[in-house]
Amino acid sequence: MPFPHSKTRMVLRILLLLPLLGLLAAACSHVPLATMVKLRDFDLLKTDPDGIRVAVRYPDSINIPEGAAGMHLTVRTKSDGVLVLEEKVAFEEMLSNAEKAELGAELKDGTRIGIYRIPPENIAFFRSFQEFMLSKSKAERETMEGNMSVSVSGCRVSRQMPGKIPVSTYLKTSELGSYVPLMRDVDLVEVMADAPDADTPGLLPCDKPELPEMN
Repeated sequence: MPFPHSKTRMVLRILLLLPLLGLLAAACSHVPLATMVKLRDFDLLKTDPDGIRVAVRYPDSINIPEGAAGMHLTVRTKSDGVLVLEEKVAFEEMLSNAEKAELGAELKDGTRIGIYRIPPENIAFFRSFQEFMLSKSKAERETMEGNMSVSVSGCRVSRQMPGKIPVSTYLKTSELGSYVPLMRDVDLVEVMADAPDADTPGLLPCDKPELPEMN
């Protein structure tokens, strides 16, 4: 099930990157050590999808519209990188004050926190993905590698590109019990400068005419 792309296109790309079949990838250098220890008890293939929460702290200089967050799941063979399975799951923003209160201590002046979950209508779809992977034998799964990434699209409020866009991300699951930080104050300006490709076009102003819908 595809998730919608904001036509104004911003990339807060790979806010969360977790292997489906093992511990955190070495590439996740921004993840605090304490979080990596806690994530040892987290298994994406067995976790209750209804309990997955992803939170993003971002500055007032950018805006994340409704329907701009989603999860991307991929499974490839280790030997040759052939794509075995690819799924996209839409997220919805939670407006619960109780949920936001859990992250109250993380809120800073000039920032906002958005909390996202898999909507109820997509829970069965996500469970079918888990069941498919768990139906494989241990030997089969060891020949594969998978990743879950979460991306959020949006736009910048100001006409000029901000000098810095510090973004922090958090994960909560039934196993973790509370939110744990995944990345703290990662500067998206630097991220976009380091990855000048088709998926990272830069941060467009919110009042810029909408781009054609992405395929």
